[in-house]
Amino acid sequence: MGDQDVCRQLLPRAIFGINGKVENGVRQHPVTGSIIFALGNKIGIADYKKNTQEFVAGHTNTISCLDLSKSGKYMASGQINHMGFRGYVIIWDYDQRKEIARHDLHKVSVQAICFTAQDRCVVSIGGVDDGSVIVFDMEAFSPICQTPASRAISGNALTVRPLHNNPYFFVTAGDRHLRLWSILREEKKLYVQDVLMASKTRVFYCARINKTDEFAYLGTGTGDIVKIVLNCCDRDHVSKKGSTSCILGAFGTHNPRKPTGRDCNRYVNGVRALYVLEGGRLLIGAGNGDIELVEERTDVPLINFRDYPGPTWPYLRTLKKTHVSGRISSFVRSKTDMFYICTDTNEIYGLNIKTWVLKLLRTCHTKSVYCITFPKNYSGVFATSGKECIRIWSSGRKQELLRIMVYNFNCACVRFTHDGTSIVSVWNDGIIRAFTPITGRLIYAIPNAHNKGCSALAVASSGRLIVTGGIEGQVRVWKIDPYRQDLVGVLKDHSGPITSLDINYLDTEVISACTDGSCVIWDIKRMTRKQVVTANTQFMSASYFPTGVQVITCGSDGRIIYWMVYNGALIRELTASKKSSVNCLAINETGDYFITVGSDLQVKLWDYNSGAVVGIGSEHASSVISCAYSPCMTMFVTGSTDGSLIIWDVPRDFWGRPNPPDVTKYSLPKTSSKTRMSDVPSRVNSGTNLKTPKGENIDGLLKATPKDDLCCVECPPCAKKDTKGVDPYAECGIVPDVRKC
Repeated sequence: MGDQDVCRQLLPRAIFGINGKVENGVRQHPVTGSIIFALGNKIGIADYKKNTQEFVAGHTNTISCLDLSKSGKYMASGQINHMGFRGYVIIWDYDQRKEIARHDLHKVSVQAICFTAQDRCVVSIGGVDDGSVIVFDMEAFSPICQTPASRAISGNALTVRPLHNNPYFFVTAGDRHLRLWSILREEKKLYVQDVLMASKTRVFYCARINKTDEFAYLGTGTGDIVKIVLNCCDRDHVSKKGSTSCILGAFGTHNPRKPTGRDCNRYVNGVRALYVLEGGRLLIGAGNGDIELVEERTDVPLINFRDYPGPTWPYLRTLKKTHVSGRISSFVRSKTDMFYICTDTNEIYGLNIKTWVLKLLRTCHTKSVYCITFPKNYSGVFATSGKECIRIWSSGRKQELLRIMVYNFNCACVRFTHDGTSIVSVWNDGIIRAFTPITGRLIYAIPNAHNKGCSALAVASSGRLIVTGGIEGQVRVWKIDPYRQDLVGVLKDHSGPITSLDINYLDTEVISACTDGSCVIWDIKRMTRKQVVTANTQFMSASYFPTGVQVITCGSDGRIIYWMVYNGALIRELTASKKSSVNCLAINETGDYFITVGSDLQVKLWDYNSGAVVGIGSEHASSVISCAYSPCMTMFVTGSTDGSLIIWDVPRDFWGRPNPPDVTKYSLPKTSSKTRMSDVPSRVNSGTNLKTPKGENIDGLLKATPKDDLCCVECPPCAKKDTKGVDPYAECGIVPDVRKC
């Protein structure tokens, strides 16, 4: 036991997480090929070939912009901060993964950042509360000049783009804002020239410059592409002497099926990402998820559009088109014909522009991961719940297998039945939904389960009882039949939202944790309260010891408390954190070790008997709110508020001792006393006797799902309208009470 006295560093096996809402926030290293992205207040560096990932920490708040130098030696990042505080800009050494310089000259937030050519300077622009341009010299490692980014009559700058060949010129664009800048390094000045836009007014979201620095293409909020001629570069006059930067036109795609004047199509929700390819082609990403490969028309001269009736000219021809989920935020060129596409739904796609094959590579939750659960005695997959979805993941393949969508609602908790034939979930709209584990089809739905929405769930090992907790503070017990679901009893004692529920291994008791500072142990056979434990905290989680003789709780005061089930006596108190709350805990199968996660971003592995911390992990970039121990006890999974998931390896010394063999199992004696559950037939079992379509079971999900594939199912399932006289719910094998959820 001497090895357990040393606190070890927990190592992640796999990390699912990315912040796709950062514009141009995904980069690829030109040498190693690693993907660099922002996640919370950390920068992630992922090598998809080796399936490894690491983080660089240094920011105090969420990263708002990110860039990588062309040589790959340096990284630059900016953050958003609270009102009244400074927004940091940090320069990093990529090879050493260390901070080499920083400044806090921006107020509140940094809107965009970029390296100029030859890694000479770092240009950053502030947000709405700042509105300044700051140039950081990479040779002196200090800021050299600062000036307001826009004029008083124009809006804020939203993006910045450097020229390819001259290290002292860059372009800023934004709300009615388009300017070309020149850096005078010796004088520590900035010269600026406004680009002539004629009578056109646009909001620019993205900008790209061709390799020769002759033209610039800008994506607008109105859905068209603005092309400008730069006419640069002159040190003092910015553009060439006797010339100026001006617009050539605002272009849309041509629709040959419509007459002149109505043949121009714009992109829905604006153009959010651009990439200039060889031969004058453009790769365009729209706000609605459309991706198009276009080129400029050669059959009609540009001058012929001067008399066109609309402000946008149909000068682009669509070559290829596809669609992804969410708004496009980044284009990253991996190879000559291969692009990585990142969306604001935190997904990364791979697109081959030659064969035009689109493939989903990486996924993660868009917002908080509320619950994580494993099937009984099966560690191959696990389920997570979050905003609008339930996701099933493979712990071996390290990928998402199945996604069940219920739009506009959040899944508060999800559980597998013990035989693995159904997935039971509760949602904040007050409905309990059960799904098949392979096809994700709806089995049954219980509407109005709780008045103000459901918040917690526990499933009995027999499968014919489920217990739910609501935001209003009630605990309700449900009887599950193959053709109907009935309310057995309502347990009222709490005055706040129920945060967690756990049933002992005998299916006789359930413990409910509540934010009102109490945990209640209920007898679900007699529908009565057995014990109440209270503390000066908001209980976030409560769990039974595997033998059911003790319970362990955690709360907002950062303490972990052991309680005796028999009389509710306090056994032990442990301090997990002095400044932040402990949000969730999970115990392994033998009860030797348990894990806790909290708002201090740390994951801790504890020895149950000694109460000592034996392992710490700190890879999360935001508050960790959910966790689950695998049945094999060699790993566990944690989830945070930024949507990221981490699979952790448990050191071999802390796998837990197996239970003693040949232990006599305790079984409850049969009683003839009349209770509310005495009229439930023993043949009714939602897991064992309930026939799901084609014998679906969770252990068959890996075989049914091809590698690198994802099945997405929307709830409720669409009934076939062309077949008359056929039950649309026959494929579920169950007649639900509610046809639509």
